[in-house]
Amino acid sequence: MAGFWIYGEWAEEDFHPVVYELLGVARTLAPRLGQKVVVVTLGPEDRRPGVEKVLAYGAEEVLFLVHPELDYFRDDLFGRLLGDMVRERRPEVFLFGATSEGQALAPRIAGELELGLTAHCTAFEVDEEGRLVQIRPSFGENILAKIVSRTRPQMATVRPGVFPKAEAGEPRGRVEEIKLAALPPSALVRRALRPLPRVENPLTRARVVVAGGRGLQSKENFAQLFELAELLSGAVGATRPVCHLGWISEEHMIGVSGVSVAPKLYLGFGISGALQHTVGIQGAETVVAINIDPEAPLMKQADIAVVGDARRILPALIRRIREIKEGKNGSGP
Repeated sequence: MAGFWIYGEWAEEDFHPVVYELLGVARTLAPRLGQKVVVVTLGPEDRRPGVEKVLAYGAEEVLFLVHPELDYFRDDLFGRLLGDMVRERRPEVFLFGATSEGQALAPRIAGELELGLTAHCTAFEVDEEGRLVQIRPSFGENILAKIVSRTRPQMATVRPGVFPKAEAGEPRGRVEEIKLAALPPSALVRRALRPLPRVENPLTRARVVVAGGRGLQSKENFAQLFELAELLSGAVGATRPVCHLGWISEEHMIGVSGVSVAPKLYLGFGISGALQHTVGIQGAETVVAINIDPEAPLMKQADIAVVGDARRILPALIRRIREIKEGKNGSGP
């Protein structure tokens, strides 16, 4: 078997951001597994200049399946073509972003080839036997399960925003262009609608995230987070219970059921820190937790833990930041 494969999902005129995040993972793990990093993508020939971009981010090889009819994603067609590639090339690992496209495609390939598939991985390890260990929340999101697949390739989906993006360097790999003379007669839909432009959740790219939990105790208290986020040029996040209470829409949910974030600064107000939420902030550089309970899980995990009533600290913090920005009390911006 050869290759640590990454599915190269295309988004408009470039790869989806999760591809660059998976390249960062692959660059760390592939050498330990004795594998080369390979991006596998499909599309028309005029996509070639954009495809070559990943060579600067750690891809040692790009397998580019070329045909004019591959300009838009069709899960049955893409699944057939990628399944054939897996049979032929026999990679060791095949990772997909846990996007709508990746979650449609990965199970189709795994089912067709009778392979295992681990969904929504949040971390990876290589064990003493040189096997890839896939880590994901499990059992009601209360524990982290470590999974080693017996089938090859080991397949997994990874949520966008969990891992940092690979850094660009000198391109060292190559593109193998595989021109398809004909496509298999498998497509159920040819081209019904032109896809809408991709709208990225601002939480996934925010440098500052301010999040709230039930400790804020009311929708009115929670709404103050938007004022703080504006002052800090950040984005507002929330726990699942808060979204279910209707304090904010589910697109702001952080965790297993929502999005993963990797800000420079994460501020959590009144959040106890259930695993369902904290797996979504693993990429944060600095975590500040504000909670009345010093024994709350997030308080123990935080880089800075402030013991106090989040309902009182939040408006006080907003006032103080406004004073600093306005140059009051002898303090400049």
